Amino acid sequence: MIQLLSIEWMKQRKYATFRVLTLLFALLLSLFYISIAFGWFNVGAGGITLFGKASSFSGVWDDLCFFASYFVIILAILVAIIATNEFQYRTNRQNIIDGWTRLQFFHAKWLLIIVFSLATTLFTFLLGLLSGIVGGLSIGTLFDGSEKLVYLFFLCLNYFGFALTLSFFFRRSGLSIGILMCYSLIVEAILHVLILFKYKYPAGDLFLPLQCSDELLPANPSRMLRATLPAGSVPGDWTYLGATVAWIVLYYLLGRRRLAKTDW
Repeated sequence: MIQLLSIEWMKQRKYATFRVLTLLFALLLSLFYISIAFGWFNVGAGGITLFGKASSFSGVWDDLCFFASYFVIILAILVAIIATNEFQYRTNRQNIIDGWTRLQFFHAKWLLIIVFSLATTLFTFLLGLLSGIVGGLSIGTLFDGSEKLVYLFFLCLNYFGFALTLSFFFRRSGLSIGILMCYSLIVEAILHVLILFKYKYPAGDLFLPLQCSDELLPANPSRMLRATLPAGSVPGDWTYLGATVAWIVLYYLLGRRRLAKTDW
């Protein structure tokens, strides 16, 4: 496993797109969160803001992980580019010539997205820790609400696994990225609204592929709304987490079958 990861790292460390997109994610998330956390940019009007200054680290993890869940799409695009490049430039065949099995090639990509997910979660933790210390928050509250970081890890793995599976099926970066963006930003939103308003069915209970992870990290207004609803009327975090894990397992199985059954 370590050898597979080291080879993947050698492929990506000097890749300009890898550097640009990871830096873009880090900069955008940092600037956006810090600007709100320190009052440089308020989201709201009439003295009412959606994201106020956090009074404890629990508030930091709530807001920061919510923001990160939106910027993760940048890294999902990177995953799609990295995976489709293997097919477009035939480097997947070179791996086989060098002695890899198809399964090793497949697992190398999954190990890579696991590392991406861990790195994203770690970066988010360090950003929250730094902003909390600078903001004068008590270090004693550091782990209050820290389960949101765990949810962020699984959200990343869900998005990255979805992007990777699309890449295995379509093998073209433009097509894979187009479907990823269209589905994540448009299709799921339409399905959510359609089913909620036309069929009077709580769309959150549908557990759509990416939406079930998004429900783990809702915005402040959604959290406040949930708090007013009767107990049991909305699925709990563990239910959404279980659905997320189920989708990740399905991506793995679909991608593995795809690679095993198709020509290279």
